[in-house]
Amino acid sequence: MKYAAGFAGLAFLATVGTTMPDLSSATQASKGWAFRDTLGVSIPFNGLSFVSPTEGWVTGASGVVIHTTDGGKNWVAQNSGTSHWLQSVSFVDSSHGWIAGNDGTILATTDGGQTWSPQDSGVKFDLYTITFLNAQEGWAGGFAGTLLHTTDGGATWNKVSTETAQWIMNIFFLKSNPKHGWAVGQDGLVLVTTDGGATWKKKNNSIAKDLYGVYFTDANNGWAVGTHGVIQFTANGGDSWTIQNGEGRGPLGRGVEGRERELNDLHAISFVDGKTGYAVGVMGIVLKTVDGGNHWNIVKCGTGLDLYNIAFP
Repeated sequence: MKYAAGFAGLAFLATVGTTMPDLSSATQASKGWAFRDTLGVSIPFNGLSFVSPTEGWVTGASGVVIHTTDGGKNWVAQNSGTSHWLQSVSFVDSSHGWIAGNDGTILATTDGGQTWSPQDSGVKFDLYTITFLNAQEGWAGGFAGTLLHTTDGGATWNKVSTETAQWIMNIFFLKSNPKHGWAVGQDGLVLVTTDGGATWKKKNNSIAKDLYGVYFTDANNGWAVGTHGVIQFTANGGDSWTIQNGEGRGPLGRGVEGRERELNDLHAISFVDGKTGYAVGVMGIVLKTVDGGNHWNIVKCGTGLDLYNIAFP
């Protein structure tokens, strides 16, 4: 299954078999993207986390949290206990999950979201991303280079030095080898760790575009997406990057007819294997590659609303 979340309570669902479907038509739900009702909540959704093809959570503005157990056909609101914008959500199983949001908000649940409890992040800055490796260890990042780490399920959060004031927008760790992790953000920020986060190194990036999403298929091959439709690729773990889309390359880099370049921003990227991946962004943009990003093509998903996240449970 693949899921995307976006503006105005928008959620999509598409069924994935042994091969990825052709997304050329959004009207064929079995072969493309189909709308799913999200309780009629007309707010931006940012956070998206699925633990199986049927169960997942979405978070957004005004403290909204919604939960599905049937693959997105039906959604149930959960009481977050806050009105803060909830930017990111991470579940490691059907019980244990965490949410990060504005003003240093971190929430945790051990019962699948039936109850959410605040955790002391130790900061008042906005947090834009949170990811957990297991029920104990997790990371959160945000404004002014804020990077937080916990090894006790969030009972305590510790600040980690990044030696940067650039915003951290997304953090990604390899599930197969969690010693390898990456963080991306403002003005082309790329941070890399190869020791499980004990140390982070800032990498040079010739493209000073804000980066909103990052995904790696192994310790070497990864992609980052951001403003003006930029897609960057690395084959050496993030030491150096090349452009696959943007800056005059690819369908968005060359521009989409009738749209300003600022309207081509990409917010998230995810791969189902080493070759097939998707990136989503503003005004319903969905890009697909089947060759590891050598070529990206625009596919239709049936909406012009902004898309902020994508997941393949």
